[in-house]
Amino acid sequence: MATAFKMEPGVKAYSEDGNVVAEFYSVKREGDKLIIDSKALGVMRMDMVLPLTEVLRCFKVLVGWATITYILLIPYFLIRKLFRRQK
Repeated sequence: MATAFKMEPGVKAYSEDGNVVAEFYSVKREGDKLIIDSKALGVMRMDMVLPLTEVLRCFKVLVGWATITYILLIPYFLIRKLFRRQK
């Protein structure tokens, strides 16, 4: 049985120059694999399959110093954005 987490209209990833390079619509699990419904470069919709070994490798990428500090700084970023809107 597959479980899914729907993301509407989609979570976008941008390049340095502001172009959308990928959009992610949903993540579901099929057995020991994650299936990510996405669109690459705005034209090619596809399902990306991440087997268990690749999901485990993701932890090495995601649980790094840059990610941890970013998560800890989210309240600061939100407050800063709020004050910039008020000006």
